[in-house]
Amino acid sequence: MKTKVIYLGGPSFLLEIGHFRILSDPGLDPQGTSKLEGPGHLLTKVMEPPIPADKLGKIDLVLLSHAQHLDNLDNEGRKVASKAGLILTTPDSAASGLEGNAVGLATWESYDVKNEFGETIKVTAMPGVHTSNPDLRPIIGEVTGFMLEWEGQTKGAFYMSGDTVFIDELNDIAKKYKIGAAILHLGAANVPAVGDNILTMSSDDGVKTVKLMNIPHVYPAHFEGWRHFSQGSWYIDRAFEAAGLSEVLHLLKPGEAADVDI
Repeated sequence: MKTKVIYLGGPSFLLEIGHFRILSDPGLDPQGTSKLEGPGHLLTKVMEPPIPADKLGKIDLVLLSHAQHLDNLDNEGRKVASKAGLILTTPDSAASGLEGNAVGLATWESYDVKNEFGETIKVTAMPGVHTSNPDLRPIIGEVTGFMLEWEGQTKGAFYMSGDTVFIDELNDIAKKYKIGAAILHLGAANVPAVGDNILTMSSDDGVKTVKLMNIPHVYPAHFEGWRHFSQGSWYIDRAFEAAGLSEVLHLLKPGEAADVDI
């Protein structure tokens, strides 16, 4: 199936795979939207969505890393998700009162998503941990990544990391899958509540992940658009260049689309 990705800023991508239209971690609120999610945990959006929520069109599937943080599911994003055909997310997020058809997947659990054109995408929940401090993990809550597989892939599966730091379980992913392309949540997200710890991978962690999984094409996400992202595109570009991986990196501008060879 022909595959295209459209970068929507923050952690959000619109994926067009065959006739499927898939939205990841929908952040579609206007610039200036903010929410205090706890002491020292203020999230503020600093970018307008390149495509307004009401211009996205029909969404068949929402892939939601987690529902507990505004940057991964904001107000307009919730409205769009509620009207989508299906939301796949963590068990806790699915049980949190999400409007719409939400299904929670435990790590390594799979779900076959079908459409009226006879196409099928197998979605499998991938391991994820949302903080580098083990003591904070029960407070931060569970997160997930996703692996997308469909008939006709020649380069490998499509991996979406979700909001995770670099963890040992990424080695298990590398052993289980050949990966043809990936969306990696980088940005080394940080809020005062977690001190010096980070909530997503740094640019160097992104390089480590690419080397570990031998990923030929990477589309970064979660590095701009919100104030708590501490490493922007410059950090990512520099880290990949230093590692000799510039050809692997595809840093899209908000609203920019790219065909994915997978």
